[in-house]
Amino acid sequence: MVLNSAIERFLAAPLLAEVSPEARMAVVDAMAEDRAETGAVLLEQGHPNDHLSFLIEGTAEIVRIFPDNREELVAKLTAPAVFGTTSFFRPNPPTVSVRATSPVWLLTLDHPSHERLRRENPRAAEALVLATVQVLSERFDMIDQRITAYIRGHEQNGHVDPPRATEWAAFRAKLFEENAL
Repeated sequence: MVLNSAIERFLAAPLLAEVSPEARMAVVDAMAEDRAETGAVLLEQGHPNDHLSFLIEGTAEIVRIFPDNREELVAKLTAPAVFGTTSFFRPNPPTVSVRATSPVWLLTLDHPSHERLRRENPRAAEALVLATVQVLSERFDMIDQRITAYIRGHEQNGHVDPPRATEWAAFRAKLFEENAL
């Protein structure tokens, strides 16, 4: 059972703002409420992920851990935020870890609950997936914009470094060519 205050926080977030109230409540009904303390690992790199997490209070960090145990900060999350998106919908384990940097309050959706939502309320399940795709699309666009700005910001004599610009353009094209539908 999810507390009313958790429901209010989740519904106040922009993720499902354009979805009908009935569909939003169906999504909430499929979720579990959880809390974790500072330092708790909320998603572990390299381990199977069985949940999509919605941070409704607190902060967390996304880190990549290298074989030599060196950590790289990928991003900081502040509620409201969603994580676990790429590894929840694919069988591959996450390539990053998520760790609480403050006490956190979460709503989570596990695979069995998601399957039940898909059977019992396909419109609500579709709305959730579409909202997740929108988040991922926005993140992809932001990455592209930031890398492009970085390359432009490192111009030499008023010109973009051609090898860097060409390398990024080739990488971007490869993303679409290799994964063509």
